[in-house]
Amino acid sequence: MKKHLLILIGFFIAANCCAQIEITKPIEEYSFNKTTIVYDEAGHKSTYAKWSKLLAGGNYRLKPIHHDSDSTGFILTKRDEAAEDKYSATLPKPVETKFFKTGEAFKFRKYVDVNGITLTPEDLKEKIVVFNFWFIACPPCRYEMPELNRLAAKYKDNKDVLFIAITFDKKSDVDRFLKVSPFKYHIVADSMPLFYYYSVDECPASLVVDKSGTIKFNSQGYGEGNVPYWIKKTIEESKK
Repeated sequence: MKKHLLILIGFFIAANCCAQIEITKPIEEYSFNKTTIVYDEAGHKSTYAKWSKLLAGGNYRLKPIHHDSDSTGFILTKRDEAAEDKYSATLPKPVETKFFKTGEAFKFRKYVDVNGITLTPEDLKEKIVVFNFWFIACPPCRYEMPELNRLAAKYKDNKDVLFIAITFDKKSDVDRFLKVSPFKYHIVADSMPLFYYYSVDECPASLVVDKSGTIKFNSQGYGEGNVPYWIKKTIEESKK
């Protein structure tokens, strides 16, 4: 009976995920490109030459008008990290997942990233580990990547903080996607077995595991766009 139940659960996870993973256009078009519709903060449409240059400078960000849509437009917003953090602190805490629970022990597995780097449970022992579950055809997954990249860059010299992103997309597709839309985590592709193992059936999902192996934060979806703020906040609290 237990075996049949696990098979049934696996079937529903696969069905839910597969309903979302269909890649319907060239991989390169899932990145920000010349066809992306961008407005300035005054509501005027911006040219690709202008917004891409400003974005590359690092002082601007693109905020999706509708975070769950592939056809959405974006607002080019000038960055003020202190003000952004202050505002994020006033927003409700992101909704937690139904498959992870804050305060519970996290079960590490062996993870092999697209560059061939292997991370074992022993490698992750006494580390702060940030996980993100995602896939290419998931709009909110992609829209939060620039902020997750900034976060990973902030801690790139801290060997006690590791970032791992898990996707069930094929490695060949992920390799192509990363060329046009970098994601600075350890990217683990071809990972439907990990989705089964953790019972993850919705993306994006993020969590922070502290040095004792305890889940200190977990979130489901894009929410108000403040997941990166809560990840950073949890990392800082876990470092103490």
